[in-house]
Amino acid sequence: MPDVIEEIVVSAIVVNAAAILLESVPFILAGAICAKIPVRFGRRIVPYLGCGCGAGPSARSLPAFAAAWIVFGPLVAAARLGGAIAIAKLTRKSSCERHDDSVLGAVRAIVPFAIGGAALLPLLPAIAGTHAPVFIVATIAALTAFVTSPCALGTVGLATIARGIAPAAAAGFLCVAGIFDLRAWSRAPQRHAGHDGIAYALAFAACALTAIRGGGSLVNPRFTPALWICAIAFVYLAHRYRSHATPALRIGPVIMLAGCVLGAPAPTYHATQTTLADASPGEPIDFTGAVVRSGKKTALVRYAISCCRADAAPIVVRLESAAPRTGWAHARGTLVLQGGELRLRAATIEAVAAPADPFVYR
Repeated sequence: MPDVIEEIVVSAIVVNAAAILLESVPFILAGAICAKIPVRFGRRIVPYLGCGCGAGPSARSLPAFAAAWIVFGPLVAAARLGGAIAIAKLTRKSSCERHDDSVLGAVRAIVPFAIGGAALLPLLPAIAGTHAPVFIVATIAALTAFVTSPCALGTVGLATIARGIAPAAAAGFLCVAGIFDLRAWSRAPQRHAGHDGIAYALAFAACALTAIRGGGSLVNPRFTPALWICAIAFVYLAHRYRSHATPALRIGPVIMLAGCVLGAPAPTYHATQTTLADASPGEPIDFTGAVVRSGKKTALVRYAISCCRADAAPIVVRLESAAPRTGWAHARGTLVLQGGELRLRAATIEAVAAPADPFVYR
């Protein structure tokens, strides 16, 4: 049994790391194109246009700035952007230091962050749901942010998840991720990372396979068009550099393809997690989820993906009445306030087959 559990954990880490890399590839490719713009500030605009996947503080990303503005307001968004720019100046992490002449170099640079994030990001909901003192919760969230170093868009998504459960965790995460994290202080990729025909071919296979599956439960389906563009670009690069060999560049594409093949099960729901913070009594609900029991409580749970599988967060609908003991169920009814928490008073509830894709997408 321990060997089986270990295999499941390793598989989940590989799949989540692959999801992070696949989410990042379109932005990396766009950044590589921007870096070749024949203008004076071409390279300087790279960290501001993508999701913050490259070297240096990721909160310089303008798309992430817009997302933070919408969710947390202009002051938080401006503070994160200003802090990231200041740290970039302090550590000299401008895009001018990044001289990779291949997309693979940038992919290789974020592999450690993808693996670290895949291993530690699932801990954030448990951290946010803890009843520890506010300072402890904020500190643990900040340390998690420092180690995982998610992309800027991923940071906003994770902080949004935590905000409704534990504001202190969201605050600790936002104060560090993308500003003072490991990515911000790490060394920029070395000049001339090189090319590898096999690595480009592997990257093509991973992007094409994920795109054919409409995201393949790894990334949000809205990334599908971008992944097709990446697949086409990798076919061209694989042909152009077919005689080049730099084995070290194959690590990222191998993880991406392995994640597509493995297809680990959905994350495990923990009783400390909850949702529906913005719902209200009397609201009608029509929901399909996996049946989960915790003591005398029963809930339907399904995971929602914002960008990629690594940011999957549980949508939990607690039931007032009994449900099928295991498997999946579909319930219709109305939310009621009971025992200080919202529960679904189901008009109908029936067992259903597990859906082909266990995730929903925001």
